[in-house]
Amino acid sequence: QKSGDTVKLTQQKFYPWLLVVCYSLLGIFCPAAVTQFSMVVGELAEALGVETQTVLLADTCRAVCLVIAMFLSSWAYLRLGLRGTIGLGLLFQALPQFLIPLAVDLGSLPVFFACKAAQGLNAMAFPLYISTITMWIDRRYAALSTAIFNGSFAAGSGVGAWVAGLLVPALGWRASFYAIGVMVAVLAVPVLLFTRDKPPAPAQETTTPVRQSGGYTSILRQPVTWLLVLALLANTWVTQAITVDMSVYASGIGYSYGETGSLMLVISVITVVSSILAGGVSDFLADRTVRKVRSRSLVMGAGYVLSAVGAALLPFAAPAGYLPLLLSSCAMMFGASWAAGVFWALPSQLYRPEDNVAGTAFCSGASNIPNPIAPMVVGVLLGTQGYWTAAWMTCAAASAISLLASILLSGKGREEG
Repeated sequence: QKSGDTVKLTQQKFYPWLLVVCYSLLGIFCPAAVTQFSMVVGELAEALGVETQTVLLADTCRAVCLVIAMFLSSWAYLRLGLRGTIGLGLLFQALPQFLIPLAVDLGSLPVFFACKAAQGLNAMAFPLYISTITMWIDRRYAALSTAIFNGSFAAGSGVGAWVAGLLVPALGWRASFYAIGVMVAVLAVPVLLFTRDKPPAPAQETTTPVRQSGGYTSILRQPVTWLLVLALLANTWVTQAITVDMSVYASGIGYSYGETGSLMLVISVITVVSSILAGGVSDFLADRTVRKVRSRSLVMGAGYVLSAVGAALLPFAAPAGYLPLLLSSCAMMFGASWAAGVFWALPSQLYRPEDNVAGTAFCSGASNIPNPIAPMVVGVLLGTQGYWTAAWMTCAAASAISLLASILLSGKGREEG
């Protein structure tokens, strides 16, 4: 009966969009933990009796584990299955939210660092969210559906800062950890309840199922893989720089908790709008040409143009006032999120169906290698040493690299009716 109910659910026309909604709601609160954490770096450093850089290094550990987890995503999927891997990732995300305040109260840096590292392992689920959406969704809506998910994921950075801005002054920094943790735990329930793997099509039943493939051997041999990695490079770099370091930067130049939280919230709203708009535009244009990869790649590249301009203007605009800071920051994230809103429709159109999980996982992992590097360079090595102009210029340089990759990627792919 349970199997029959599962078949009935997955055969419903609304099922792919049910996944998009559930994943997107969860996607708001997983990354919210990152900016919520960055908003209380000062309080954590004081409570632990360490320098701010030490607390920021804990987040760098999270970012390192995030990259490792993405590479391990396909391996875990082969052994634990779809829901098992997603469930393990969610456990790594939610549990540390409740343990970090305890670690701080105990004054234990090893436990504190271990909790942040564990949260990075949540990323093993991210490629599976993307591949599951593209597995079930009509290809005409591949970019829009993944853009909604990606946009809500990006929105979480603003929500985390906003939650911290409200709760920290009123209830203390611990409440901000508990609030995000509870939301992740609650939203994990429908995600695990509704997620299902897609069986092979009847005509393909004699071929190797997706879960039997999943290796990286064929993926690594394809030049398109490395172009995809470079095309997502700036999205990772810019997103990490803003998510982890923007609140530190804004506070450093004199903005309050409330102003910084509002800044991050506005950026997140703009980010969501950008990602969803890009997905819709990409689907619209791709549906009207046989060169779909070329169309999507050029739309993606347009976002990086704006991101590069915004990053180059930010260090000069920010000292001029709150509005210039807001506009230049939004331009950066609008452009980076626009590109990501298009990107996740590309792997499923460039790889064979049986390689989709492995391809998505590898591109996620490799393109996120800058995840720990960006906060280290932008925040720790440059920003906290007073070189914020150079810090934000690295975002402009990363955007230029991804723009070039997008242009080169537009020459790949095949004609599709």
